Order: sequence, then structure tokens, then C-alpha cells
Amino acid sequence: MIFLYKSIVNILFFIFFPFLPVLYLFSEKRRATLGPRFGIKTGFNPKKALKKRIWVHALSVGEVISALSFVKALNYKYKDVEIVFTASTKTGFDMANQLFLKNLGLIDQLGYFPFDLGVSVKKISQQIDPDAVVLVETDLWPNFLYEMKKRQTPVILINARLSKRSLKGYLFFKKFSVIFFSFLTGIMAQTQLDKERFQRLGIDQNIIFVTGNIKFDQSCEDIDKKAMNDLISGLGIKNKTHIFVAGSTHEGEEKILCQAYKKVKKKFPQLLMILAPRDPKRCPVLRSYFLSNEIQAVFMSAMDKDCDSPEVILVDKMGELSRLYAICDVAFIGGSMVRQGGHNPLEPAAFSKPILFGSDMSDFLLISNLLMDNGGAKKVTSGQDLEKELETLLEKRQIRQRMGQRGFEVFSRNSGAVQRILKNMERFHIV
Repeated sequence: MIFLYKSIVNILFFIFFPFLPVLYLFSEKRRATLGPRFGIKTGFNPKKALKKRIWVHALSVGEVISALSFVKALNYKYKDVEIVFTASTKTGFDMANQLFLKNLGLIDQLGYFPFDLGVSVKKISQQIDPDAVVLVETDLWPNFLYEMKKRQTPVILINARLSKRSLKGYLFFKKFSVIFFSFLTGIMAQTQLDKERFQRLGIDQNIIFVTGNIKFDQSCEDIDKKAMNDLISGLGIKNKTHIFVAGSTHEGEEKILCQAYKKVKKKFPQLLMILAPRDPKRCPVLRSYFLSNEIQAVFMSAMDKDCDSPEVILVDKMGELSRLYAICDVAFIGGSMVRQGGHNPLEPAAFSKPILFGSDMSDFLLISNLLMDNGGAKKVTSGQDLEKELETLLEKRQIRQRMGQRGFEVFSRNSGAVQRILKNMERFHIV
């Protein structure tokens, strides 16, 4: 089966090889990742003597953010471990650089995950030379897992989830799936349901553990009252201003948010909306859109203390959203009013903020349901619904506080996944 897969991948590579120069020339994101993912100029340094090297991999931005609590704990608890972190996308790489290197210095090296071509996988695996591999949530590739099996390098999948749709796909190719997953040393599932789904694929139940969701272990950004005041002052926010933060928005959502904002602002003239698109490069287009709707919008990077108080602040750089939730009155989770599966609602919950999101939170189904069931979040199904709920929350401080407190309780009550994962890694003699 592996030979068949390798043959198909190689054939496809040679078919698409002539188009690679086009991708390189016309796609900035591909230009940054192509060489390193093929194993060219990766920048990986040799392993240090007498140190264990753990290779931690996350696909893109969402998985990188999820991995923060795990990487922090790994770095803090095991000083003799060298951590090499990889991402598959340019945005994931940039986020990892911001979170793990620039801000905290949590990892030793950062790079890109190889394309699943035998030569690329082999070359990068030799350069990193890991003692173990930790994959966060997803991004499983047959060539990579086969290479690790040949090298006798343990691979564990953490924060693992298996949707109903993915299960059907794997069951359709069950013989291949059993071989594929047999290359894993351990699977740390988020829920009992995920464990049962993995077992239906014929995976040995002794390597599957229910450890919970590491997203509940994310630490609140260290932001004290002085830092909050400095942030508020730096954004030109005046006293008594209501702040509405819309985080990780996607194309199509900003129009809904714009119209809801215009209507709610009639009742709350000092309302400020801070909007952080999932892709900050969309900010110039968004600014033009808001200006065309007679809304004063400015880039966060251009703000200073002397700037007149704007109506909308567009967050045009990565790594800012978490601390912005700390100063908001109400938070909206993007990717949920369009079919994108939503984004992590725990960041505002960690700051005891009331949360609103749209109908599609399928990528965070357990978390969003927990928050709604416990009164920490509300679902809005339309622009009118968003307008109504936002007005209610801005008008009634007690409701805001109660929702925020209940969201924080959900966040606090479900922590502990990272420590359970580390304990299982010790059991496998990985750390």
C-alpha cells in the first residue's frame, strides 16, 4: 500500500512540476515555503550533544496557537529537551515565530514541514534527526509516518479529533487506514467519542488515550491593569467607550459586522469596533469598504496617542488579538457566520468576556456547546440577531458580567490536558 501511495505521489509530482515556477513567481506564500518544504535551505542545525530533540509540528495558524500551552509546558518541565517546531503554511510559520521565538524563546529552531515526497521527507528528517515527533491535531502523511517508522522514531498525535465525515473516509479505505495509523506510537484523543471513532478503524485501543483538549490549557496573556491602560491609551480610546472586538473574521463577515455596527452605534454613539481579520493582508480592502460606508476606519499599526478616536480599528498585524480581548466589552468569534468552522472562543473566555458567534462553530463544536450550555456564549444566526444581542449586552452590564464569569468557569474547569499528555509521553519514554 505504501509503495502504491509513493508511486501515485511521484507521478503527480512530475505532472505538476512544470507549474512550480509559476507558483513561485506569483504566490508570495508559496515562494516562502516551496524551497524549505522540498528540503532546500531549511536552516536546521545539527542536534546538540547529550540533548533529546523533540520535533513538534502544527499545520497552520489555528494548530500553532493550540500548541502554545503544550510547548510552554514541554520547555518548562524538560530542560534537557531541544524543541524543533515546524508548520506547513507561511501564516503558521509567522505565528510560530511570533509566539515561540520573538516573544518567549520557547523553542530552539523553527522551520517548515516537508512535502510528502520521499526525497523531501528523508532529507528534512535527516537534518532534524528527532528522538520523537509530536503532531498537533492533524496533518498526517503516509510517507512521513513511514519514514519515522523506518527510523524507529516514535510519533504521537496530540489533541486528536476524528470527525464523523473523516471517519467515513478512513473506513472506506479501512485496510490502508489500519496500516497508516499503525505507524503512530500513541494517540491522545480530545474526547471519548474521538477515541471510539479511532477504535472503529481497527487501531489498538492500548495506544489511544483520552486526554482532553489542550485549548483549555492556554494561559491568559500576562496583561496587568497598567498594561491594559497603556493599550487603551495607545489606541486613542476615551473614557466610557464601549469596545466590541470581532476576531479572526473571514470574507463575507465584515459586511455583516459593518451593517450591525452602524445600527448599534445609533444607540451607543461611543461604540468602537476592533476588527481582526484572519488574514491581516485584507486590511487595506476592508478599510476601503468601511470608508465607503462612511465609517472612519484606521490601521492599528498607525495608531498613536494623538490620533482622533476612530470608529473601527483594523488589526493589521498578527499576534495582537489575544490581548485585545482583555479590553473588550463583547467579543465576536469570526469564521462562524460563513462556512469556515469558526475559531477558538476560549481566548475571550479566559478574560471573562461575553461571547457571540455564528451558526458554524463545527471546528470547535465541543467548546462552543459547553460555553452555550453554561451561559458563557450565545449563537447569532443573522446580522439582525447579532445587532439585537450586541445591543442587549452593551445596555446591561450585569448580563455581560454574568456571561463572562460563566465562560471563564468553563475555561477553568476543563484544564489539565497538557499534563495528561506529558504523563503519557513519559510512559512511552519520549521525555
